[in-house]
Amino acid sequence: MKTYRLFSLVLVLLLLPLWGCAPGGKGTGVKEVAFPEMKPPPPGPIKAEPYRVMKGDTLSVTFPNNTELNITSVLVRTDGKISLNLIGDVPAYGLTVPELQEAVSKKYKGFIAKTKYSKVFKGGDYFDLRFIYNPEMNIGVRIGADGNINLPMLGVVPASGKTVEEMRECLIKLYSKYIVKPDVAVLIGVSPNASPMDIATKKIHDDKDYITVAVVKSGGQWVFVGGEVGLARAVPYDGHLTVLQAIFAAGGTKETADLSRVVVLRKGPFEQAEFIQTDLMSPTKGEALKNDIPLKAGDLVLVPMSGIAKVNLWVKQYIRDVLPVQTQGTVGAYWTSQFTGNIF
Repeated sequence: MKTYRLFSLVLVLLLLPLWGCAPGGKGTGVKEVAFPEMKPPPPGPIKAEPYRVMKGDTLSVTFPNNTELNITSVLVRTDGKISLNLIGDVPAYGLTVPELQEAVSKKYKGFIAKTKYSKVFKGGDYFDLRFIYNPEMNIGVRIGADGNINLPMLGVVPASGKTVEEMRECLIKLYSKYIVKPDVAVLIGVSPNASPMDIATKKIHDDKDYITVAVVKSGGQWVFVGGEVGLARAVPYDGHLTVLQAIFAAGGTKETADLSRVVVLRKGPFEQAEFIQTDLMSPTKGEALKNDIPLKAGDLVLVPMSGIAKVNLWVKQYIRDVLPVQTQGTVGAYWTSQFTGNIF
């Protein structure tokens, strides 16, 4: 019994200094160690690593000369692909913007070479006929589902599968039986009635210089929150997020948290680490609101354990769970022997 009493007395005396070091609510401000091991860049120009498309990114793919093909918002799916008009799926994950433009251009070139899309007429296409010397005969026509058109004087004329030039030569030959100078121009995509139903009748500019790819919203921007929070997790970063906002998004703090010494870790220039410690106890009391600093994508927020919580954890791990002594409450509470039940 005397041994247990002596042990408890020594233990409390040892823990008192630690207990006294626990935060007492006084703000610590913001302490920042910016790139402590930062070295000057190597001689010559600094080449920045280009952005690579990530899964979950939202992209826009536009065609200045073929606005009917524009997609202002397309999601990079979990399989790393995007889906575009006419050509379907295109791999995007891991590519830079120029590389993706090249891939889209290549896919459209292959599609057009294989199907002759926009090179030949098909059912449903619309075009205008302009007679140079007989303007009274000008007419706009649409190819029927059977691939034919119906024209004055000529009646039914096959059109599907012909190029613009082949269609023109065919009409000149047929009209030469009825008109002295049957010079006719076949114009595609010039009538308001032809849009947006007839994108096939307009030339598709498939070169990469006529394709614009832009990242509308990055799906890979996160802030990581851990330590004494309700739920350690990755919090989406949408351009503006403070430390307190990130902590609240992670379920708030536990009772064991020490808000006066929250740590933010981030990568800076040349991959050097930056360490920031900030006091968030003051902002929660309406003071020193500037301590709630804004975060950047990729930051890691760590909420440490308070001093008293560390003492309690130490007692649990090294006293309660190891020694044949049963304790109640936190440090400074009554201690009882599991053998005698006596209170020390």
